[in-house]
Amino acid sequence: MQTIYLTIRCSFMYIAEAAKSVFKFKKAQPSVVARYCKSFTITGNVYLPVMACMTLFFFSCQKESLTDDAMLNSTALSATSASVKQLEPPIAGTPKSYLNYGAFICPPTTGPGWLAFQQNVAGQLGITCLRGGTLVPGNGNPPTLLTSGYDVLFNFNCNNDAEDENAPTPFVSNLTQYKVDLSSIIATFLVKPVVAVIENEEPNRFYYSGSAWDYIKQLNAAINVMHANGIKVANGGLTGGGLEYLVYQDLVDQGEEDAAEEFRKITHVTPNSPITLDRAVFTDSLLLAYNQMDVDYVNFHWKCSSPDDVEALKNVVNYLKKRCNKPIISNELGQVDKDPNTLLSMIQVCTDADMPYMVWYSPDDNRGKKETPLQYNDATLTPTGVAYQDFLAQ
Repeated sequence: MQTIYLTIRCSFMYIAEAAKSVFKFKKAQPSVVARYCKSFTITGNVYLPVMACMTLFFFSCQKESLTDDAMLNSTALSATSASVKQLEPPIAGTPKSYLNYGAFICPPTTGPGWLAFQQNVAGQLGITCLRGGTLVPGNGNPPTLLTSGYDVLFNFNCNNDAEDENAPTPFVSNLTQYKVDLSSIIATFLVKPVVAVIENEEPNRFYYSGSAWDYIKQLNAAINVMHANGIKVANGGLTGGGLEYLVYQDLVDQGEEDAAEEFRKITHVTPNSPITLDRAVFTDSLLLAYNQMDVDYVNFHWKCSSPDDVEALKNVVNYLKKRCNKPIISNELGQVDKDPNTLLSMIQVCTDADMPYMVWYSPDDNRGKKETPLQYNDATLTPTGVAYQDFLAQ
């Protein structure tokens, strides 16, 4: 049985002897950390392996120090249409009424027509949920999307105060003020979101600076506030080379060499890259923590470039379900090709996996994004949008 013990071997000089037995967890992925250690010198590059160990130690021995009364006492939370229908090969399956299908609809303009555009497209698609968000601290105004009549998965993204707006945003350090800021935003809500999503793609090194432990502490602070207000919580979205490497290495560890190689070709993951290994340890540490925390959902982001690539999505979903004791959701699925079968295949994988929420990313057609939108700028549906509409109409 796999354990995290290899992590200790890489960093034993930095961990007290008495703590070693704590790290023998069965759900960690030691091959990731072991390979990471082989790629770096111990003296110069031990931080992330040590952090992964300390994450486990903290949550196994000190979990109560992260919880407070709000956490412990929170209430239980509880193309044309015809052409698309005749796509080859046919996509089997139908939507499930107890799952929530949605879209992250990006209108071509801001202002008075912004909400109406999203409602128009959402009504045509037949979806039940939207994605929105706010900066933290807020501006004192209630978010209009929450009153759209749709369930909303709502991002809470910290404002970047750096002079360089393109610099990564640090994870929150002043957690006391952070809780105050979140509470102030929630106080403006006329309707509450169904899920609060804390930040956006927390492992993305271009978006954020800081350790996995920094994000874990921030997420826990958000959980306290959200649960006290009856709002469920998800992480920002696992994604990128770190997640891809964990899935790839898991296939290798299971002896599924052909599947691992196919996954590598689809995702273009670089197993020997120091950056990839760094992000893998980061993501592995997050997954270990999420299993111990009171987060309600584990959220990931994924894009495909053809129907043939969907096998990789299936690998990712299966891996996350194996690693996590929480429901898996995605508030950002998408495609970078224009074949409607890509959407249909991806949505079917998520449906078969009984993912409670699946939200399709639909960018503004004007912005030249590589992802294919569900709608044109006049709010009519693209062939991909029609395919989604027809799937949900079954």
